[in-house]
Amino acid sequence: MKLDKRVSEILERAFGGVSPGKEDCVYLLTFPQASPEAAAIRTAADTLLRRKSENSAIILGQIGVEVSGCEGNCRFCSFGKDHTHFKSSKMDDEELERQVHSFCDGGDLYGLYLLTMHDYDLEHLLHAVALSKRIAPPTTQIWVNVGDTEREAFVEMKKAGVTGVYHVCRIGEGMDTSLDPKQRVRTMHNALDAGLELYTCCEPIGPEHTPEQLVENMFIGIDMGITQHAAMRRVAVEGTPLAVHGQISDLRLAQIAAVVALASFNVKTMMYMGIHEPNLLGYISGANIITAESGVNPRDLHEETSQGRGMDLAACRRMLFECGFDYIRRGDESKIPLTFDYLRQTKSV
Repeated sequence: MKLDKRVSEILERAFGGVSPGKEDCVYLLTFPQASPEAAAIRTAADTLLRRKSENSAIILGQIGVEVSGCEGNCRFCSFGKDHTHFKSSKMDDEELERQVHSFCDGGDLYGLYLLTMHDYDLEHLLHAVALSKRIAPPTTQIWVNVGDTEREAFVEMKKAGVTGVYHVCRIGEGMDTSLDPKQRVRTMHNALDAGLELYTCCEPIGPEHTPEQLVENMFIGIDMGITQHAAMRRVAVEGTPLAVHGQISDLRLAQIAAVVALASFNVKTMMYMGIHEPNLLGYISGANIITAESGVNPRDLHEETSQGRGMDLAACRRMLFECGFDYIRRGDESKIPLTFDYLRQTKSV
């Protein structure tokens, strides 16, 4: 079997330490998801990211600490104010404590996200951070997933013990959302200026998006110097306006994740690559971040996503084991051997 010559050259350069630029990334995304070229792209990304991380993966947790009809009004999100069925509420301390314990008591969670709406109550979030810090072990980092934010608020979060922030300028921002793409990018810079790590993603990917659109989006974070990158497909959530377009396959998502990984593995601060929602194909295509979720979830209609689309920790550990990772890393970068005995010890089988 002979691969396309240009693809072979791009991948050879990657193994030599040179990440593909925008034009090469567009080219890699033009191949059909089941082509030999796409398979080679996925294999190359998987090999390079496993080498960089010593064949380690990380488990994240996310808790939706508040919900409301969101002013972002994203046409793909279950929280959008014009189509949501959710009523406004904030998670109380008792429930937050229970959920933090459920994520952290196993001792192998790398980072815990606290998720808010676009407009959020900073004091409530800081309180949630403080409570989470009291419960979580020192080996679990506390992160936030929030709307557009000024530098001063991020400084307050850092003082409270937050390590990093997830933020994106999405594909179709300003058209499929009510948000300003310039402000989205400004918020990413605000987080970095406040001394926080930045985690971003190429998302939300739909069947109608072109390779050029995907590449322009993925390089927003790459050019900033992100700590984590990811690829996320748009879920066709019932009742959201963009659900009519359907969604891409796990195989196509794995190909896109592989290209994001190849484009970003040379960023000095970058160690881990995510894919969402988690799937086996992604973890043999360059991804090594998996996320368990509870509370509300923008891709779910359940008020408690662990009863819907959200994966629990046991399922995350099993998926990483099945995909051949040797270690789970904690937030202090210490490693836990990921063996079948470990799955038994953690009641994951």
